[in-house]
Amino acid sequence: MAHQSGIRVSSALESQFRSAPTDGIRVLQAQITGESVEPQATQSQHGTLLDDFDSIAKLLNDTCPCYLLIRLDTSKWVFATFVPDGANVRSKMLYAATKATVTRTLGESHFIDTMFGTTRDDFTSAGYTKHRVHAESSAPLTEREQELERIRDDESKVAEAPTMDSRRSHARAVYPLHEDAERAVREFASGTANFVLLTIDSQRETVNAAFAGSVQSHDEMKQQVPPNVPCYALYRFDGQTRMFIYSCPSSSSVRERMVYSTFRHGFTECVRALGVEFDVRMEVDDVEELNAEALEAEVSSRFVKHVAQPKFKRPVPPNRRPRTTPS
Repeated sequence: MAHQSGIRVSSALESQFRSAPTDGIRVLQAQITGESVEPQATQSQHGTLLDDFDSIAKLLNDTCPCYLLIRLDTSKWVFATFVPDGANVRSKMLYAATKATVTRTLGESHFIDTMFGTTRDDFTSAGYTKHRVHAESSAPLTEREQELERIRDDESKVAEAPTMDSRRSHARAVYPLHEDAERAVREFASGTANFVLLTIDSQRETVNAAFAGSVQSHDEMKQQVPPNVPCYALYRFDGQTRMFIYSCPSSSSVRERMVYSTFRHGFTECVRALGVEFDVRMEVDDVEELNAEALEAEVSSRFVKHVAQPKFKRPVPPNRRPRTTPS
């Protein structure tokens, strides 16, 4: 685990970083000074990235580490760390420990590449070209690494998903209910429908009703639940007990599971605002778990939890007669 140094990024560096594109700055040099990371020098953009790279060496000192924020010809940046061999051990450790703080404060999404160098030659056009050739010719990802990349992409998509103006200030992220979904929830609240199935449409960013009506048995209810994609369901178990069922099949995609998991709390808050209070909440990863026995057990366990337990009776201390209640 990376350890952080406690050093902060100065407001001057943040300001200069934000204005760099409009100010025509190609390179922004920063150093740790006292308890903060401060801007030290800049280099203007004169030509192409490779042309300007050959001037970076002029900013470097053979004994002093520094960070180099190098703006590409797009709006993205390269985050480079220069740590010369002549620097003392404490400085080397300090710059390594503070790097994460700098990128996080300035915005990690701005940086699409990182460099590390110990000599001036590492920060020339030839040095940068060598760095890119090495980066682009890295060994292909293993199947596991490819899966981790996909998961990270899915996490980013979920993190960027828009949220609705909540009916309750404490409700979490959730897509808004489509009018058919809201109507179905109201029917469930009034008792007109005893089963409602809802799904998330990520393309349209809404929660839709896939089924709303009355089922005659637990098995009929189970038949309505899709086996390979997540969903939310509202079900009146015995005509009275209101259940919230979250079905999240293990065979569904990582993105689908993350979306439904992220929006689950916000969804139940929206439903609650429409007049539905749940007596029992149930989560399954296989539709076959929604059989009569499992549903009965889930409902029964809920009521068992609410049965008053006998109070603990303190044992009588030695050599003391038990208390008696006068008749």
